[in-house]
Amino acid sequence: MKIEVLSVGALAEQTYFIIDEATKKTFIVDPGDDAAIINQKIDQEELKVEKIILTHGHFDHIGAVEEVRHHTGCKVVIHEEGKRYLEDVAYNLSTMLGGALTLQADEYVQHGDIITLDGTDISFKVLHAPGHTKDGVAFYSEKYKVAFVGDIIFRGSIGRTDFLGGNSVDLIKSIREQIFTLDKEVVLYPGHGPATTVGDEILHNPYFNMFE
Repeated sequence: MKIEVLSVGALAEQTYFIIDEATKKTFIVDPGDDAAIINQKIDQEELKVEKIILTHGHFDHIGAVEEVRHHTGCKVVIHEEGKRYLEDVAYNLSTMLGGALTLQADEYVQHGDIITLDGTDISFKVLHAPGHTKDGVAFYSEKYKVAFVGDIIFRGSIGRTDFLGGNSVDLIKSIREQIFTLDKEVVLYPGHGPATTVGDEILHNPYFNMFE
């Protein structure tokens, strides 16, 4: 499994490509903006995009979804709570930049579901972790010791909770129960900024008491 990243849009959102090197089959995590650049990468590397998997439905994570879906014919996957975010501009915040972005997913998942890249050994467990949004999830691979965490947690920080659907108590609880219970060496790939590990955040993230 190969992981590649493009930093896209005004908010430097991290769009991840999860690639099976033998087959070129690919998941794209959160294509947030700059669809032309994303599609160019797909074409140049001859990637076979099977699914777009969304960590949550804020505009900076979904802005290129429709164009990439149209270009590749792939399916779009989000947590079942994400339906309201994709379809309601008040939830997805797209009006913040003067737009009105709405769309629909092809598949809705729940906590504990497994998403598999067909014909490969690449699969992810859906970990529902609300707080930044009601639909927030991490996509966790036990085999490869990685998790794509969206805006749940960052290196040394956590996601904002002051938008519609956010809740700080829920977010802290989600991180403790869904992220900090993973192996300490698991690499966390966030929606903004550099990667980190579970162990580093347990020790150093200032939002948590390391002595608990």
